[in-house]
Amino acid sequence: MKQFNILLLSLFLFTNVWSQQRYLEEVFPNISETKNVKFSTQVPEPKKGGGWYESVLLGTPVNAKEHDTRDRNLYMDIFQPFGDNNTKRPVFIVCFGGGFVFGDRTMGDIRALAIQMAKRGYVTAAIDYRLGMNIFDEGAALRAVYRALQDGRSAIRYFRANAEALKIDPNQIFIGGHSAGAFIALQNAYLDKESERPAATRNTSYRWGAWLGSRRYNLPDQGCLDCAGDNRHVSGKANAVVSLAGAVGFLEHIEGSNDIPNIMFHSKDDIVVSYNAAQPFNNFSFLVVGFDLPVAYGSNPVNNRAQQVNAPTQFYSYNKRGHDVHVDGLINSALGRGNLHSDIVPRIAQYLYDTRLKPAGYNISGASVVNLMSENTHTYTFDASEGAEVLWELEGGKILQQSGNEVTIRWNASGEHRLKATPIGTNDAKGTTVSVPVLVLGNETTLDASLQMYPNPSARTLKVKLTEEDIAQIQAVIYNERGQAMYQGMLKKQGDQFNINILNLPTGKYYLKIQQGESVLHKTFLKD
Repeated sequence: MKQFNILLLSLFLFTNVWSQQRYLEEVFPNISETKNVKFSTQVPEPKKGGGWYESVLLGTPVNAKEHDTRDRNLYMDIFQPFGDNNTKRPVFIVCFGGGFVFGDRTMGDIRALAIQMAKRGYVTAAIDYRLGMNIFDEGAALRAVYRALQDGRSAIRYFRANAEALKIDPNQIFIGGHSAGAFIALQNAYLDKESERPAATRNTSYRWGAWLGSRRYNLPDQGCLDCAGDNRHVSGKANAVVSLAGAVGFLEHIEGSNDIPNIMFHSKDDIVVSYNAAQPFNNFSFLVVGFDLPVAYGSNPVNNRAQQVNAPTQFYSYNKRGHDVHVDGLINSALGRGNLHSDIVPRIAQYLYDTRLKPAGYNISGASVVNLMSENTHTYTFDASEGAEVLWELEGGKILQQSGNEVTIRWNASGEHRLKATPIGTNDAKGTTVSVPVLVLGNETTLDASLQMYPNPSARTLKVKLTEEDIAQIQAVIYNERGQAMYQGMLKKQGDQFNINILNLPTGKYYLKIQQGESVLHKTFLKD
């Protein structure tokens, strides 16, 4: 009985996935969670600097000591769709917001985003990253962002290095987040070369301490993009990113069509991370003596730059959502609850599906005009993404054999039919269905007359004459070699013939069908 119940559950899950669209809808009602998965070992995090501002802000490390660090392990919580047997699943990593000085992976909005994407068929993870920012030194602040960027890349490397065990596709790993978490995502997209590292991340120095007792400290090189954390033998570069109220430090890092896809959400009334370009927190920075953060370029200039250089991006702009562009309600936002706006996850899911997940399918090649009286068995080939399976659909015929992207069909009914092919990726994502017409000739009742056409080839007017003189009106259809109807209409006899204007038809071979009632005649002609 237990085995029977398991079988029923498997059948339910399989039917549910295919009746809905995986990755776009919540096809899995339940998810499983694995907590406290270590992905980065003994990475240096700056210690708190203390002082008046940190005490007022309940100990948040806004005066972090870049010169004095402690080693820390980083953990993630992983969510997976329950009952999923696919072994090539995409990954979506989510990073919390908090100005690089507070927050963790348990925040409600981050968990909600991870869970909703997992129910759509993703393997997802809510991650921690190193905190600590010195808001009194522009260079030190850049080090905080770069440190978190390294941690985000370390999380990506964990999945890429353990792809087989985790049953994920190492070439479909995405990262996103809110606020500081969105900074991590956007830097992953655009700060992706060693030459682009800010000078402050290399061997440098800064002044730290109270005004009278301050001194200059040497700071170590933070290392390359993938030089912090574990699994350094693989790349930490994501395959697409998601930004909720994020920004970049350097617009010139957005280079062109080879950049990875990026989808952004931002509200014009954001007073924490500017929609345009400004220092973060600039609306209340005047309250902090010595405040010195670098200018950050928000989603609007990022989008403008991307459009200029043809970098792949999509931008959703809002007017009155504030900094928490993804969370519905100020109270929910303040309490860290996961009450996401209803449009956020569907838009993320659709963008990632369209740009990264669904397999491509371009064209079906094969006979588009078939004569049942001669050869009615034909092979068709679908030009689809490598490795994709093909779902074929047709009427008026029977599939005899299918292998890879080829299918052999025996046509058995005359008429105008359509042959359809849908590519399906190894991750179970469906591509766009491609449909071509197939004109099957041969089983109709033959019109009791013979047909003459002239001139053939013809350039302007095709003249048709029937030997049955009492036929005064006919229906004519002209098909191209792909079986597409290029002309159709009722014709009345003019003298002893019917005239068809073919001036606008492209040069090529065509099929003319003359029909009166249920009886038809077919003949080919050439257009000059």
